[in-house]
Amino acid sequence: MISFDEFQKIDLRVGAIIAAEKVEGSDKLLKLQVDLGPEIGYRQIIAGLDQFYKPEEINGKQIILVV
Repeated sequence: MISFDEFQKIDLRVGAIIAAEKVEGSDKLLKLQVDLGPEIGYRQIIAGLDQFYKPEEINGKQIILVV
């Protein structure tokens, strides 16, 4: 648990997934390319989403990230 003051210091950003692909040798991981806007640019993220989404289904979705 953290206090509300500590929570306010967290930088949360909305990003758009522009590409997703399976990670070779894993049955749970997807490699995501996320656009966080002009200030930050693109980030690559590995997420355990393969059991919930296929790579082609997740393209274009928006996610919240702690930057």
